[in-house]
Amino acid sequence: MTIVGFGVVVAAARFARQWHLPFLRCWLHEFTGIPCPTCGCTRSLLAWGELDLGRAFFFNPLFFLLCAGVILWPVLAAFEKISRREWLSQAWARVPGRRAWQVAAGLIALNWLYLCLRLPR
Repeated sequence: MTIVGFGVVVAAARFARQWHLPFLRCWLHEFTGIPCPTCGCTRSLLAWGELDLGRAFFFNPLFFLLCAGVILWPVLAAFEKISRREWLSQAWARVPGRRAWQVAAGLIALNWLYLCLRLPR
């Protein structure tokens, strides 16, 4: 189901771009010149829709990894059911909650730095 949802989001981004809807602009970047931590996500989704994964990664690496996870998670869950082993739940059990938030915050900060330095204007 998540793969279908991902496809719907990609289609919505393409529709919004085609119809020039205003919510696709980053207001922080427009007013300050500084990209927000989510800048490039729409362009990354559009690149995913064209299966241009290199460009999708370039526009927002952390969002690219999130999209890859959304696509791979149900595949791994199906494989887990077929093999009758519990890898995903065991992996989640090994990750302490506080540590996961610290790693996520660090990844968001690194991604934002990347966007500030490399995102096309």
